[in-house]
Amino acid sequence: MVKATNDLLELRPYSNDAYDGYALTSLTACSVFLLQEWGLLTSFENIAVLNHRLFPRKFAMVGWPQFPDANRTNRSILQMRPKWRNLATSVTGKGVFLNEQGIMEAKAILSKLGPPTLGGASSVETLPAIKAERGEKPRTIHAEDLVKKLKGSRLFRLYTESKWQDAEAIDLLGLLGVYDHTASKEKRRRLNEFKIHAKELGDAEALDFIKAVENSFRAYLSK
Repeated sequence: MVKATNDLLELRPYSNDAYDGYALTSLTACSVFLLQEWGLLTSFENIAVLNHRLFPRKFAMVGWPQFPDANRTNRSILQMRPKWRNLATSVTGKGVFLNEQGIMEAKAILSKLGPPTLGGASSVETLPAIKAERGEKPRTIHAEDLVKKLKGSRLFRLYTESKWQDAEAIDLLGLLGVYDHTASKEKRRRLNEFKIHAKELGDAEALDFIKAVENSFRAYLSK
């Protein structure tokens, strides 16, 4: 299998659908785990290359898909620390090291994805079709910023102040930044974006709030 860092470029990317539902931190944990298994240094550079190689839809640079989005990998590593997702620790100059929880998460995901295989085409050949989707938010927006926006909304305030009975659709529209006539698919996509980032940060309060929103506004989000 993989014996040297150059072999990373020969790995075949997983299909987009296979990993699309996993958080960036979870996928990065998989890359760290694999590097450790192969006896390679878990440096930032190696992790960024492997993330890009295995999970291009998540870690390719928008507009330049043949290159890794290093900022995404960097934020993922920071969010894996005990303060946030509690998946790993990092030591400058030595690498990233998964804790027991990180190892379990990586193993669980890789058991579903299957082991990586060699023989994939080069990044330049496989990734040109990956572009920024219409309406996609810039990747420079941090998870912390979006969750902060969520918690600064009137709808979240009603939730935390036990005034949920006063919550209305107009409050949901304000949170999502959409209009009443906006397609329900887009409304759900924006709410799901909050959920993805809340998961990345391991913010249980934000996730409970989003679940309450989904339950209370289920009909509105589906019409």
